[in-house]
Amino acid sequence: MEAVSIEVSKTTIEALKNFGLSEYESRAYIALVSLGFATVKKVCELANIPHPRAYDTLAALEEKGLVEVQQGRPKIYKAVPPRMAFRRLEKALSRNKEYAIEELNDFYGVQRPKHELWTMHGKRNIVNKIEEMLMGAKHYAMLSFPKDLLMEVEKTLKSVSERGVQLKVWTCTEEDDPNLILPPRDNVEMVLDNQVYANLLVVDGTEALISSGCIEDYRGPWIGIWTNEPSFIKLISIFFKKLWKERKLEEEREILVRDLMRLKAP
Repeated sequence: MEAVSIEVSKTTIEALKNFGLSEYESRAYIALVSLGFATVKKVCELANIPHPRAYDTLAALEEKGLVEVQQGRPKIYKAVPPRMAFRRLEKALSRNKEYAIEELNDFYGVQRPKHELWTMHGKRNIVNKIEEMLMGAKHYAMLSFPKDLLMEVEKTLKSVSERGVQLKVWTCTEEDDPNLILPPRDNVEMVLDNQVYANLLVVDGTEALISSGCIEDYRGPWIGIWTNEPSFIKLISIFFKKLWKERKLEEEREILVRDLMRLKAP
């Protein structure tokens, strides 16, 4: 890129590549943005592209809607404005993405075993798996995570609740916390405790995840286990439901004691 006369950040170049442009296409487009319009020869000189590759490169940019061509001898090439160019690239990428998703979904799971158990390492991989599971929830999800981990999937969690999925959420925070993860909804139940006993997520009774890191500001190794094995899911579900029931009974006792204390007050 040293031959291009304008300074372009690595971020911009990578953005063009991420939208499907090759190295030469990225160089040529940047050169044309700098020049306004130019012949093939000028683009080659400025973008440091071998002359035999220049025509194919510019033809590809024209096909992608990033340059306009004025016919003549020689041809003159003009860059489409960057905002419009990225909008066209984004639309093309979106179309290709939907096509790829549809085609790959036809193959996904065909050769997979019926019941699986996978381990994962690293907080980001665990958070990604939590989001994937929540996004796939159709009926219900039971989850128990410290607040700082829930905050990382806050948008996904709110989206799931807005779809009407039944949620039971156990976390450590206070009822009057202004940063409460989920606002009250008919399909959302929460236990706000001073601790979380385990990091776990069960979705629709068909998959479950457990992981390390069930305390705030955890600094140890992040290890997670995901499974769709029915007996394992049942075990995790029973554990969660037992804790949930005991905590709800404790809440009822606390309410009853407060009410009795008020009645005894002069």
